[in-house]
Amino acid sequence: MKKLALLAGLITLTYFLQSALVLADVSVNDTVDVYVSVEKVAEVTVFPPILSWSVVPGGVGGAKLLDIKNTGSVNLTNIYAYVDTLTDETTRPYGSPNATDYAAGGLIVFKNETYDKFFFAGRIEWNWTEDISNMIKTGVTSPIAWGFFKNTTYEYNWLVGNGTDGFCNNTATQFALEDDIDNGTAATRTPTTDGIYCNAADADWTYCSVNRPTAPLYESCVAIYKDCSKIFIYRYDKRSSPNFGACSNSRYIQAPDLVPYETHTLTLDIYTPLGIPWGNLNTATITVVATGVGI
Repeated sequence: MKKLALLAGLITLTYFLQSALVLADVSVNDTVDVYVSVEKVAEVTVFPPILSWSVVPGGVGGAKLLDIKNTGSVNLTNIYAYVDTLTDETTRPYGSPNATDYAAGGLIVFKNETYDKFFFAGRIEWNWTEDISNMIKTGVTSPIAWGFFKNTTYEYNWLVGNGTDGFCNNTATQFALEDDIDNGTAATRTPTTDGIYCNAADADWTYCSVNRPTAPLYESCVAIYKDCSKIFIYRYDKRSSPNFGACSNSRYIQAPDLVPYETHTLTLDIYTPLGIPWGNLNTATITVVATGVGI
């Protein structure tokens, strides 16, 4: 009986010891350091990828938004944009019944977040090639080309005076613009050079700044092509080839840093002139350019 009692005691003791061991379990841990290094990447993305309007002659398309987003890892600065009007509309389309002879880019206007005023992204106006009735051409020294700046239902008479050797790719070139909406009278067809400065030029263009507050292109740039056949109207195009940034009125959409994941939103619209053929215009492409800081 004593042996049985001892055996039972040992079994009971073993049970309690095992239970004690289970109750004594503890959790353990360790750590590991994780290092992540993001490489320098300059990247800009625009949304949405497609914009479209349906308009009537003389009408406005309606505002649409375009986001410029820094999707890289470094700050972006000196942001500008240009439209491919010059490559989409290489010949004078006036008199053509085909809508595709006109660049859609020539109708695009936009404004940035900091200045509530629309400017053309890149509009061409072509030489009229024939006399305009009641036009007074005394505003320049050597008149060589003239026409109308068309802005929806409004038109304004302009005049170019050629520069050295009869070409328009030097600072002797003159640009004159009428302030009043054209109504066919001499009073609205007397363009002047007051407050318009053509102070930069290269092999292909003369760059003029319109600084007269009463002018319809006030604060815009007007580039005159070397053969005097056309003018190009813009503000936020800072390309160096052609050197559109040489115009003193040219501006960046945003010059200070756009930090990663930050967005600058443009407001775009369409200003349709009168007398343009029906159908799809030659599709435009807007290119946004920015400089990556520290790349």
